[in-house]
Amino acid sequence: MTKILILNVGWSNKGNRALVNSTIETIKTFVPSTEFNLMGPCKVDHNEFRIKKHVCYGLSIRKPYYTIIPLLYLFKCACIYIFKRFGVHIPISKNSGLFEYSDSDIVINSGGDSLSGEGGVGTLSSFMNILYALLLNKPVVLYGESLGYYKNPVLNSIAKFVFNRTKLILVREELSKKYLDDNNITGPKICVTADSAFLLSAVPQSRVFEILSMEDVGEVQKPVIGINPSGLISRFREEGQKAGKDIASIIAKVIDNLVENLDATMILIPHVYTSGVDDRITIDNISREVKSKSKIKIIKNEYSPQELKGIIGQCDLFIGARMHATIASTSMLVPTVGIAYSHKMHGIIGEMLGQEKYIIDIKELDYETLISKINDAWENREKIRKELEIKIPMVKKKAMLNGKLVKELLDSLKTS
Repeated sequence: MTKILILNVGWSNKGNRALVNSTIETIKTFVPSTEFNLMGPCKVDHNEFRIKKHVCYGLSIRKPYYTIIPLLYLFKCACIYIFKRFGVHIPISKNSGLFEYSDSDIVINSGGDSLSGEGGVGTLSSFMNILYALLLNKPVVLYGESLGYYKNPVLNSIAKFVFNRTKLILVREELSKKYLDDNNITGPKICVTADSAFLLSAVPQSRVFEILSMEDVGEVQKPVIGINPSGLISRFREEGQKAGKDIASIIAKVIDNLVENLDATMILIPHVYTSGVDDRITIDNISREVKSKSKIKIIKNEYSPQELKGIIGQCDLFIGARMHATIASTSMLVPTVGIAYSHKMHGIIGEMLGQEKYIIDIKELDYETLISKINDAWENREKIRKELEIKIPMVKKKAMLNGKLVKELLDSLKTS
């Protein structure tokens, strides 16, 4: 039985859940006899992931400066590492927060962009969790990640130290590979694959219709345009930008335009429910400013990433500010306009899927630019759909490569 520990497992961020679900299913395709343990900042439902065990809370403390515990664990790992070099083995108790590390065959970080320059303090916490594994001499895999482009030079130095000591780095776009090349990351095997969430299945339409009925959406008049506004993205807007660029006001104005000119039904769909960056708060702010209230429908309750993907798949056009909301839409062949706050959307939706024309950077976001891109995408929606029909199967094949490469690593560890 192969034991794999997966780090950075969230619950309320449906993009993270999509990553973990698809990561487990992909690896199980190549390594059926596997026991997965999950570690993250909140309790997870192990039945949903169909695993034998789970770890709640563990060491993934998002703000390590609030507590000394992560540093104590780091010190303990360093002591174990040093003593082992002198032939002294220090056992780890089953009651220790480090036991799941020591008990695993490999450790996988499946955090999407948790190790990128956009993660803030949470990035340091993610690096610390990986350091525990490295000091305990566990092979580390960075699985389907967006990496690099740190604003803080100290964080960049930590990143280079950690990355060079992993066994396998699987990045989901060429921009991350460029960062690794530019920073002389040569220690691990590095491959450009694809985000595993492209492989996530949507729930059947019967379940989608059941959800829409519960949300009082019911049958809606076509066309249907979905919008996923992010509760996080405003943090990436530069100070001093001119008035009138408030994101909620911009999107409300866009909704009124699309209702007036396309007679569209607008569905506002959250994808992250985490306190402080809950998309539903942004949706409430938007709905208060919309004039055409009778034409907007709001998904109010929390659903699984498979259920949200099924809802998104009902749209004729989708506008997304969350990376995995746009992965859900494009993998369902829905023409998509993306609002990007980091390199990941440019690299995945823009470059990998050939949709850069329909990506708008947060720094350039204003009403005129956004509505122009939306109108362009609407006019070319059939062309976009055909492009996605060609691209998505190839991207899914690259996403499956993640599991194949993990199996190859496991096989090599057994023979070494």
